[in-house]
Amino acid sequence: PELHAPPKLDKGGGVKKPEEGEEEAAQSTGPQYAVITFESPVTCPLDSLLIGSRFDTDIHTNTCRLAFHGRLVQPIDPKDVKAMSALHMFKLKSKEGAIDRVNDAYTAIGKGLFKKETDINLFIGMKVKLEGEVGEIGTIQGSFGKSGKYKISFPNGIPLDAANRRITMHFKRFVFDKTKKMIQT
Repeated sequence: PELHAPPKLDKGGGVKKPEEGEEEAAQSTGPQYAVITFESPVTCPLDSLLIGSRFDTDIHTNTCRLAFHGRLVQPIDPKDVKAMSALHMFKLKSKEGAIDRVNDAYTAIGKGLFKKETDINLFIGMKVKLEGEVGEIGTIQGSFGKSGKYKISFPNGIPLDAANRRITMHFKRFVFDKTKKMIQT
């Protein structure tokens, strides 16, 4: 069976922090959750303490064989797509490009984030961060030509010498989302 610990989620799919009295052991990063699939069924009541060890290492070496530990919050069938999608599991993704040229104090043309054939309309409104001390934040406004370049607006301005500086776009992609929608927080 597959085990998972479903977190309490906010509307954006992020994990809510535990409330007072809940899981005092949660560190500054908050509680961590995992989906674990076993090769054979394991009988285990809810709220049981699970400890996973690595038995494939030499017992005579001076290494920790503890792989994980935690509490079973809820069993789940990994073949149940509806139940799995309710977990809101996501992968953190990022794309890197560069400023091709600066048009004026508030707009620039970017390159390298997308391939020539990419539909840039899917990325309109997404934020990019300019490499540097200040880390100016810009928004993709649309495509520029047909070579994969795009227009970026910087509401707080962009340095006129920003040409060839790297830009990065970070986003989440939810694992079971068939639309492959990208979310930025």
